[in-house]
Amino acid sequence: MCRLVLVLLLVLTSTQSAWAAGPESGLDALRKLLIERLALMEQVAAYKWNQRLPIDDPAREANVLNATLARSRAAGLDDGLARRFIVAQMEAAKFVQRYYFETWRKEGVETIADVPDLKTNLRPRIGALSADLIVSVAESRSQSQSQLAACPAVSILMPVPEKLLRVPRAWAIAVKGVLGEQMVCS
Repeated sequence: MCRLVLVLLLVLTSTQSAWAAGPESGLDALRKLLIERLALMEQVAAYKWNQRLPIDDPAREANVLNATLARSRAAGLDDGLARRFIVAQMEAAKFVQRYYFETWRKEGVETIADVPDLKTNLRPRIGALSADLIVSVAESRSQSQSQLAACPAVSILMPVPEKLLRVPRAWAIAVKGVLGEQMVCS
């Protein structure tokens, strides 16, 4: 019960602070983008489920990684951080997809209704969110006292969003890609 209240307070606080000018607003925007991108993965999983496609696509992942690394460099991110961030987002996305595949397999689901097209709808949305995420991470890192290196980043980014309560491990993977090893603050 206490955790639920804390999560609700954090959601309300992050929603309100996104409108306020202040040091957290960049982190709130980053959190929102992470949530939005990862939340799309249920629809990606549904498309792949319906089409009987594998979750993993190493050739596509390599292309996405290379293209995203180029965008990250242009935004001023160093390759190490950019690679960690991008790979973590892809791994978190696959974790969500695996969760839904396993759930649907257990439930005996044949097909999912009303699924957007992966190529014409979902991938463009994911690509746009990824580009926004790169800019958001770069802006958070470039400030004089990096927001991502400060304790508030942990308290703002770490709580699992309501939309992703079914896949908290995926959220942890995505956030670790942003924060690196700074997952605990004293």
